[in-house]
Amino acid sequence: MNHFIIDGYNALFALRPFLKGTARSREGFLLYIKTAQPFGSFRNKVTVVFDGKKGVVSHQQTPSVPLRVIFSKQGSADEAIVRIVTREKHPQQAFVVTDDRELSERVRLLGAKTMAVSDFFSSLFKKKRKPTDVKPSPESKEGKSITDEMKKEWGIEE
Repeated sequence: MNHFIIDGYNALFALRPFLKGTARSREGFLLYIKTAQPFGSFRNKVTVVFDGKKGVVSHQQTPSVPLRVIFSKQGSADEAIVRIVTREKHPQQAFVVTDDRELSERVRLLGAKTMAVSDFFSSLFKKKRKPTDVKPSPESKEGKSITDEMKKEWGIEE
């Protein structure tokens, strides 16, 4: 079982240009993780760590998805992530998802692996081919029909 530990705001801000609508908010981002399941198997654990201040809810558990949300309260999310990795029985099964180079180096020294945000959320970056992306060959019946139609539109006669 792998444990994916996501640097919450680091990932959210890196992905914002690719997310749509409510997924651009913290709650929408968490919902995206639950539904898109970039962590793979439900046997894997996922912890998302956000920077947070005193008075912010510190833990949020989702029973149907192996997702735990932590707000760091007084310290930084980076410090909370390092603490989580330090407490891991098998740190080599921990993957820290961040684009923060300093955090990546710190957790690798503890035995964890790191992943770039774009690698973990790669499904956002795969271009989905739409049927409209497929263009007919100019020699096909449909292609010739389009060519004839355009010739009429532009006033070109052969």
